[in-house]
This record gives sequence, structure tokens and C-alpha cells, in this order.
Amino acid sequence: MGVSRLGLLLLFVMLLGGAARAQAPVPPAPVVKPGTSQEKVQADISTRQITIQSNFTGIEILIFGSVDFSDARMPASGTYDVIAVVRGPNDSVVVRKKTRVAGLWINGPGKTYTDIPSFYAVLSSRPIRAIASDDTLRELGIGLSALDFSRDTAGSPQEQSFKSALIRLMEERNLYTVNDSGVVFIGRSLFRGTVALPVNLSTGLYLVDVYLFRDGDLASRTNGSLEVTKAGMEATIYNLAFHKPFLYGLLGIAIAVLAGLMGWFAFRRD
Repeated sequence: MGVSRLGLLLLFVMLLGGAARAQAPVPPAPVVKPGTSQEKVQADISTRQITIQSNFTGIEILIFGSVDFSDARMPASGTYDVIAVVRGPNDSVVVRKKTRVAGLWINGPGKTYTDIPSFYAVLSSRPIRAIASDDTLRELGIGLSALDFSRDTAGSPQEQSFKSALIRLMEERNLYTVNDSGVVFIGRSLFRGTVALPVNLSTGLYLVDVYLFRDGDLASRTNGSLEVTKAGMEATIYNLAFHKPFLYGLLGIAIAVLAGLMGWFAFRRD
């Protein structure tokens, strides 16, 4: 009988301990401070070499990647945002203001920009100003308003006017683009986006930067590049014109003289 009471007492104590453990509060999830997240973005592009020939009509490149060490609970949780920036080689551009003289529109005063990207595209998972603050975007050089044309436009309406006109002209040529829904997440951590490169591309090295944001803070970034070159007859003419201008001029004169002689023999009157 004593043994049975002792067994019941031990069983009662064990039940109390199990209930206490079951009611113990669950410790809160650790708070991730800005700049201390462990996520890493990995990205690549569909091609590293683009060749321009006579039949080139433009091309689309694919930017794809994933978020390593992602802790997003579901695909639509909105925890992560991705911004991809494609920047072409720098070039020199002259912007002139049209003025009306005697009823005619002629080129007026202008500004020369000697160091601007010949191509600039921004694609993101949502509007960039909803992803990060203006100060962060300006510091990273993301967005058309954050482009530095090596000219101070602060407090100068004329400079701001020329800069706005330059950006508008580049947008009309499809050389500057912004796509607020260009990056799409596939599942929890995979993403993809496409960038259209127009037919009037400049040759050179194009830089691709991919930024990962979490709750408005930069968590990780990576970069890549692709090369745009000319091939065939276009490459030969381009190399002669820019690297051997004297020979290019002589060749042009020779072709003009030959064409003139051929026309003279074809249409001469005996």
C-alpha cells in the first residue's frame, strides 16, 4: 500500500513538471539590427559578350539570382527588395537649347557633359523610393535623380534645366530607363529581371550592380559586367575611323574617286 502511494506521488510530481514546462513562455525572436543581417545576394547575367553586326536590332539580357540565408516566411511577405542597375561606359554629350530667331528655331547656348553614362537602366521589385530613403539612393547612385554628371546643379535653375533636358533626350532614345516592377521574386529567394538594350548601344564595358534591401536597409550587394563589341565590316570601319583616321580618310577619297570613275564610264557619251 505504501509503495502504491509513493508511486502515485512520483507520478503527480512528474505531471506537474510537464505542465510547467508546457506553459513556459517561448523566447522572442532575435531582433536583427540594421547592417547586421546575414543575407547575401548572388546574381548573374545571361550573357557576358554582345556583338554588334549589321543585323543587330537590340537585345534583352536576363539578370537572375538568389538570396542566400534567407529567412523570409513566405514569398509575398515583402521582407526583401532587389534593385538592379546597368550602367554603360561613360561618354561625352553636348546639350543645346533651342532659341527662336526671326521665326526660325536654331541651336542656342549649350552645355558639354564629358563624363556621363552612355546607358543607364534601373529595375526593381517595387518603386525605389518605397524601398530606401532618398539619402541612401543618392549615396549608392541609384536612380536618374542620383546621377552625377560632374556638374553641380544645386541652386542653379539653368543647370537643372540642362540636366533634365539631357535625361529626357536619353530616355527618348531608350538609353535611360527605369522599371519599378522589373524584378520579380520566384518563391522565397529566387528573383529575375530583364533589361532591353537598344540598337544604338555604345561599345565598351557595361557594369551590372545588384542591391539587396531588407526593411529599407542595404543588406548585401554584388556586381558583374558584360562587354559590347563590334564585329565584321562594322568593326573594321569603326577601328579605321577612330584608331587610324588618316588611313580612313584616304580610303574614303579612294572610294569616292572609284565611284566617280565608274559612273563616268557607265554614263559617258561617245
